[in-house]
Amino acid sequence: MKIYLMRHGETKWNKRSKLQGQVDIPLAPKGIEQAEMTSEGMKDIPFDHIFSSPLKRAYKTAQVVRRDRPIEIVRDDRLKEMSFGTSEGKIIGKIMANPAMVRYQRFRLDPAHFRPAKYGEYFQDVLKRTDEFFQEEIVPLEGKAENILIVAHGCVVRSFILNFTKRLSASSGRRLLEGIALLQHLNIKMVK
Repeated sequence: MKIYLMRHGETKWNKRSKLQGQVDIPLAPKGIEQAEMTSEGMKDIPFDHIFSSPLKRAYKTAQVVRRDRPIEIVRDDRLKEMSFGTSEGKIIGKIMANPAMVRYQRFRLDPAHFRPAKYGEYFQDVLKRTDEFFQEEIVPLEGKAENILIVAHGCVVRSFILNFTKRLSASSGRRLLEGIALLQHLNIKMVK
């Protein structure tokens, strides 16, 4: 089974370097263009299933990539971006420059020990919910599906990769998620 992990296209908040988290921001025109370009590159892949975060930026990306394929896009809350709590909507550079916000500097280097802002989510919780999604939605498709597309967010894609590799270290996946409309292709052999 082949699993395609895709990050949504660009939003206005991406352009302005604002921390999005679970705020429901739509795609910017450039994000739609990125999704269309990705769709063109994936037009010959016969997807059996498409899963998406319910947040607008990911769901719209999934719709564009789906094209006219007669496949339902299944939205799942477990694919939502990591919640950054009270830091959502703030400029990332300002967060990183503030000594009191060293937690976000740490997150990029060492997600296992990240402590979120008030009302935020621990990265271990993201790992848990994405692994739960994988076990409940993807594993049962073994032998029944060849190509699966999952459209989500940076931290969610990172958590899938970390779950797949069974490592959570400062270096794994660290520079992996730079850019918009990221596509990671994984060929998974299920291990029972």
